[in-house]
Parts: sequence; C-alpha cells; structure tokens
Amino acid sequence: MLSVRALTREFGGVRALDGVDLSVAPGEQLCIIGPNGCGKTTLFNVITAQLPPTRGEVMFGGRALTGLAPHQIARLGIARKFQVPSVFEDLTVTENLEVARFGLPAQAEVPDLPALLRQIQLAERAQVQAGHLPHGARQWLEIGMLLAQAPQLLLLDEPTAGMTGAETLATAALVRRLAQEAGTAVVVVEHDMRFVQALDARVVVMLAGRVVADGRFDEIRRLPQVRDAYLGAHA
Repeated sequence: MLSVRALTREFGGVRALDGVDLSVAPGEQLCIIGPNGCGKTTLFNVITAQLPPTRGEVMFGGRALTGLAPHQIARLGIARKFQVPSVFEDLTVTENLEVARFGLPAQAEVPDLPALLRQIQLAERAQVQAGHLPHGARQWLEIGMLLAQAPQLLLLDEPTAGMTGAETLATAALVRRLAQEAGTAVVVVEHDMRFVQALDARVVVMLAGRVVADGRFDEIRRLPQVRDAYLGAHA
C-alpha cells in the first residue's frame, strides 16, 4: 500500500532523513520508534506533502505522491493525526464527526456514526462539547474524525501522549481493531513502550534519519544498538 524508497530530506547541512526505505501492506500495523530528532515526524511530513523530499520517492497504491498537495494526498485515502489534538471545541462529539465526513469523496462509503462512536468509546459522550472532554478522550475523538473520512491508511503521531496507562492500553486495542475489522493500515510514531508492546505489531527503529532495525518488538528490544541508543541498557 505504502512504499518509501531512498527517501532523503535535508535542511541545509542537516540530513533529517537519510535514504529511508519502508513499506506498509494493506491492513498492517507498524510502529516507528526512536529518540527525539531521529526523523520520525519529518517522515510523516514528507509522506503527506507538508515537506518536499530532497531525493527519493513515496508511492501509495502504486501512485507517486511527489508533487501532490496535502489535500490531494488526503483524498487518496491517507489520514494523519498530529501530536497535539485538534478538535472543534465548541461542537459536540457527534458534530465533530459529522464535520469530518464532509470531506469524503463522492464514491466513498459513509461511516455509520453510532458504530463509530462505539468504536472510539465515546457513545455515552456523543452530545458533550469537545472542549469539555478529558485529554485522552480528545485523542480518541480526533482518531474518530480521521476514521469518519474512511481512510485506507492512518498516520498517527504520538496518539497516546498525555494519556493514563489505562487509556494507553485502550488506544492500542482500538488500533488493533482497525486492522482486524476494517482492514485499515496504521503507522504509529510513538514513545510510550507500553503502547508499542501492547500493540504487538511490527516495529521500525530510526536513528539519525535512518532505519536501523525492523521486526517484532521482542526482537528489536534485544539489539545492542537499539538498547544503547533508545531503550536503555535494562530494556
């Protein structure tokens, strides 16, 4: 579904992405981990055309994304969640989801709102203003707004930031259901190892703009270069 080849992004003399190769299959879940400044968010920015690549290519469904505008990429079926939750605080939970559906392509199947509310665990708060939701619920609402657009691929940038332990585990369960029930591919940038371990998905480790490991969490956590640079010696 998504194919990144030799992707490079430079800022003056700094190479934020250094020949990244990455692929994501339909319905696959992938976690990208690594220390701050390793290029994770820059990778999302290039995929979604917030930034142009210096070199390399991004393909989605066999189509090159280079040269497309962000809204064109979104209409192809890629939805992105940024680090800071962005919801309409004066609208209710249901109204936020309804607004999100306005951007659906004409041929897309319209998601069922009651089912979507249950999926993001906000059915009992459907008429609550988004501005009155706790932080974790706002994160779920924003994920729901993305799902309301019927995407093929979700890019989630630190979706559990600021969540409690229970909310983190619930978010991992939600992401697993997306793949199992809807066939939605999900790529997550995350620092919380509780989430990564609970998701039990393929993990890619980035260091200094490069992919240095790719495998299951229990495999990559044993690699010396990963423990030393990111997880710590006692991981």
